Amino acid sequence: MNAHTQATRAPRLHRRLMQYDPVLGYRFVPRLKLRIPHEGGGYLVKTNGDGFRCDHQVTPHKNRAHRVLVFGDSFTAGDGVSNGKRYSDVLEENLCDTEVLNFGLSNSGTDQQYLIFQQYAGKIDYDAVVIGLLVENIQRNIVRERGWADHSGETICVPKPWFELSPGGGLTLKGVPVPLPYKPDVATARESRRRSLRTNLREMVNKLGPDFKDFCQWLTKFQPLPEYGSAGSIGWKLLHAILDKWVSELTVPAVIAVIPVYQYVEETANYKDIRRRFDELAQSIDVPIYHVVDDLQREPAGTRRQLRFRTDCHLTPTAHRIIGQALAKLVAPLLGAEPTRDTGPQFDPAVASVDVRQASPSEGIGT
Repeated sequence: MNAHTQATRAPRLHRRLMQYDPVLGYRFVPRLKLRIPHEGGGYLVKTNGDGFRCDHQVTPHKNRAHRVLVFGDSFTAGDGVSNGKRYSDVLEENLCDTEVLNFGLSNSGTDQQYLIFQQYAGKIDYDAVVIGLLVENIQRNIVRERGWADHSGETICVPKPWFELSPGGGLTLKGVPVPLPYKPDVATARESRRRSLRTNLREMVNKLGPDFKDFCQWLTKFQPLPEYGSAGSIGWKLLHAILDKWVSELTVPAVIAVIPVYQYVEETANYKDIRRRFDELAQSIDVPIYHVVDDLQREPAGTRRQLRFRTDCHLTPTAHRIIGQALAKLVAPLLGAEPTRDTGPQFDPAVASVDVRQASPSEGIGT
């Protein structure tokens, strides 16, 4: 069965935004232009011919003096935010004669993002890479499928590719071609929900509203990503290996932008374990690591709540602007260029700092 036949038989994915892909599991529907209802007033989704939320077509040759490729999940693709207002768009606005191609894929893990890089890196011209790594990806890389809602709101299981660690520390790709999305057996789904105490508690808290949820997390000192607590955790070892492999294939300068979930921005959870793990990574890869949390935390504590939507955890346009402007001062020197306007102190890749550590390294679809 070829990919086209498989795609036509797959369940319709959520909000008509996604279609089946045999390598990635799914990608945006190409040449889409659709306004999505959202608590922020709705947002416009436009995709190019390759099925990414990018206003530029993916052409073999760059159309400006410089080209930057940006990879990530929904925080990069821009769930909740219209094309033109995401951090990749702000980055482009703040760089001279540069086009930025946004390859963000909502709901994806770092594994899928790396596979997107592999698909395009050898076919197009580019001068720098930004890996927008949402810290939650440490959990997504382990799973083989994720639960979504289809166009009618019913639960579907959406398989994805994944990597497994080999005895020698290498990576083996599994699950390709990716199976079709499917609707879980009713009894299986019910039993799974019954067993998932954590899921039931989360749903109960969510029903009481975002303010109550925030209070509970503050009161319990909720740690959303315990996998970063140990260098030996399966999640960290796998993420480390994927980034090692990805960086080893780069032929241009790059930045890893570590994007926090809101608990770290608002300091209801401690970021120190995440910083420690990426500091360790920085010792083995020759790519600077930028901790986005540092720039977001520079906002007054009383206004940081405005950096995410009220019920949707995704970044608001204000947060995207902060990140895009900060990235411009990191990426410009890598291109041998200057930002189009003053975005703050210039980043010196030879010097480590609090913000950038040099190595010697919903209403939307979902994150």
